[in-house]
Parts: sequence; structure tokens; C-alpha cells
Amino acid sequence: MVTNLEKIILVFLGFFMFSCVEEAPRIVPDVYVNFSINIDLPLYSNLQADNNAIIVKNQGYNNSGVIIYRSFDNFFAFDATCPQHIDKPTAIVLDDKGASGTATCPVCKAVYTFSSGGQSSKGYPLKEYKVTKTGSFLYVSN
Repeated sequence: MVTNLEKIILVFLGFFMFSCVEEAPRIVPDVYVNFSINIDLPLYSNLQADNNAIIVKNQGYNNSGVIIYRSFDNFFAFDATCPQHIDKPTAIVLDDKGASGTATCPVCKAVYTFSSGGQSSKGYPLKEYKVTKTGSFLYVSN
């Protein structure tokens, strides 16, 4: 027969076990990000088509840039710093001028897929930022 004390202990252990789920590690340090772009401008014309990406330079960690990716009517933003070797910050490079929805690190050759949340072919995913769309403007922040 299970006593009330044993029930309390079991409930406490169950709560403790399920509350200790690890979050994804934050490899790329937090920096202040807050900018907007007008996607109707020719400079950002790649964002008119699905599965395309552009890079906004001089933003994000170490000013490596922030990648903005379009998937249907949704926009996502990722720091362009490769998280696989943060000790020597390197900006990843868009594949196929942003038309393939992927980017590659020139140092470690990790390939990042934007449609899967910036997941890497090896190691850590890209740091993601918040994107809000109002009319033809995208606001990127953290």
C-alpha cells in the first residue's frame, strides 16, 4: 500500500524530472538587434519569392550580419555568425545568392537550412531573432 508521503515524493520527483528539460545552448552571445527594412526596395527583391534569403550587413553579433529568410508569407531572421567556432567569429555565406534557402560557413563547412529553423548539418543551429511584418516593412529585434 502506498502512503501519502510516498505519493508526495513520487509527485515531487516526477515534477523535478520533467522540469529539468535542457534548453538549446546559447552559443552566439546576445547583442542588441533592432532594425527594419522595406522589402519593396530593389535591394531586398530576393524576399519577393519563397525560400529566398538576404543578408543585412553590419547587424547581429560581431556585425556579421543578419539573414532574413522568406517561407511563404512568413519571415525569419538568423544571426549570420557561425556558432560552431565562436572563438573565431565567422559570417556564413548565402548559397546560390540566397535562392536555395541555405548558407555555408567558409571555415568549418557547416551547412545551415533556414526552413528547418537554421539547423546545421553538424553542430549548433543559428541564433534566431524575432521578425514582425507591417505592410512592406520587416522589423527585426530580440
